Amino acid sequence: VFVVSLVTAVSVEGSLGDNRPNFVFLLTDDQDTRLGQSTEYSDIGSLASMPAVRSLLMEKGVRGLNTMVNTPICCPSRTETFSGRYYHNIGPPNEVGNCMHVNTTNAIGPKGMFGSLKEHGYSVGVFGKVTNDQGNVLDKAMKMDTMSYIDSPIDYNNFLGVTYQRFFPNGTNYVETISPKDPIFSTPYQTTQIGNRTMRWLEEVVKGSDPFFAYIGPHAPHFPATPAPWYENLWSNGSAPVTPNYNFSDPGKPQHIRQNPPLTEDVKCWEDQHFRDRWSSLKSVDEIVEAVHDLLSKSGKLNNTYFIYTSDHGYKLGQWRVGTSKQHPYETDIHVPFIVSGPNIPHNQTFKQLSGNVDILPTILDLAGIVTPSTVDGKSIKQFLFNPNHDNNSWRKHILIEYMSVGTYYNDHSNIWSSGAKICPSSGPPRGPNPSVKNCVEETGLGNGTCYFVDSTHSNNWRLLRIVDPSQNQNLAYVEYDPQWKWEGQLQWYELYDLDTDPYQMDNIYASADEKLKQQLHEMLSAYYECSGSACP
Repeated sequence: VFVVSLVTAVSVEGSLGDNRPNFVFLLTDDQDTRLGQSTEYSDIGSLASMPAVRSLLMEKGVRGLNTMVNTPICCPSRTETFSGRYYHNIGPPNEVGNCMHVNTTNAIGPKGMFGSLKEHGYSVGVFGKVTNDQGNVLDKAMKMDTMSYIDSPIDYNNFLGVTYQRFFPNGTNYVETISPKDPIFSTPYQTTQIGNRTMRWLEEVVKGSDPFFAYIGPHAPHFPATPAPWYENLWSNGSAPVTPNYNFSDPGKPQHIRQNPPLTEDVKCWEDQHFRDRWSSLKSVDEIVEAVHDLLSKSGKLNNTYFIYTSDHGYKLGQWRVGTSKQHPYETDIHVPFIVSGPNIPHNQTFKQLSGNVDILPTILDLAGIVTPSTVDGKSIKQFLFNPNHDNNSWRKHILIEYMSVGTYYNDHSNIWSSGAKICPSSGPPRGPNPSVKNCVEETGLGNGTCYFVDSTHSNNWRLLRIVDPSQNQNLAYVEYDPQWKWEGQLQWYELYDLDTDPYQMDNIYASADEKLKQQLHEMLSAYYECSGSACP
């Protein structure tokens, strides 16, 4: 449901009048590529629920098959995306930050995505969630003058929130509070508000000759994954897939996972509801893609506009007995959609090279003809977008992914939307097999089996070396755990998976692996962890 009138005057800054490409960058929240409607892993996951994304972007663009996030949780991942820098360079040990350990000033500073494009004459419009400390980063961006125009929800966690930060090129800024009963654009539903606010700005900037960059950040399908009221029952027959590793007890996993008790029918009931809500909430994101694509087509700007579609991390629903979450070094959590369409991009193709979200900023700058700042750790993947079959032997064969726990919590951490009807035995996702359990203790060994751990400050601090090297027949995931974040001597835990023979990561082969291989993997990972700027692979 889109209202694309109600246009107000918006200043268009810049006077280059050149023919550089425009960009529409869509960043969803918690969108997976592995969990579809089959008992096997998918390679598009929740994209199956989005016909416009598939027909307008996937079928008319290029998709990355091995695009991963360099940290699978919101604030670090988003800061990596907007800065092009790895976790260890925007958070511990090299920086101290207050948003899940990272310094989000890197995301909105002059050398980040928004600042770099604005400095080079782009009109930069920002719509939706930027980072989890939303009010803080938007305030800093206005003071730093790194965004041209802001029309974003402040309370991004509330799908029916009413406050929006407004900022204009002339410096005017204020907080707009919409009426819940009589809102502009006819509904307070956040995703639709974001779409219409984007359209309102685009309808003006397409009249100018200067290039634009539209950032669109819907909160969907992040929990509670509230669907638009008119789409509440869109996927009423859907259910979370029971993959081979669903409810699988794995002694090779780190401590907080291997002591999780079996998931009950009550847990599965809530996972099914959450799955339905996630896919239903993405329908409104799909509508944004369709509306923006249509507007640019009618305005004559489409052929000079790149669409980039991705997410800040993946998701799991009960795999290895871990409930609704990300935060782990597994394929469900680290793989994300990555689709690019636009000038010189072939249609309906894929590329297999390893890429991370740190590569998005240098790629955008490369497409725009802007020199990448020396502080950026990522690399441009333009060569694979223009020629997906290009075989560059010098391209990285391994990539670094890092995560420091943001807290110890359990399966009841997430609110799951429902219509109010009693759909499951408990009132929400249960903390343990006994929904009334209060106290949870992470014990050595198997634990007491009373709680479903999702994250742990004690045993979920890790760094991952993900290797995809066909020339060496290597498709490996090597993980080290260290709660001290020092990576010295014998570490807390190790994992090693051969993804060719064990795609569901159910058999940790570290203990039986060759000692020479273990040492080699540790040295490769340690060297990567020290990298910065152009020295990074």
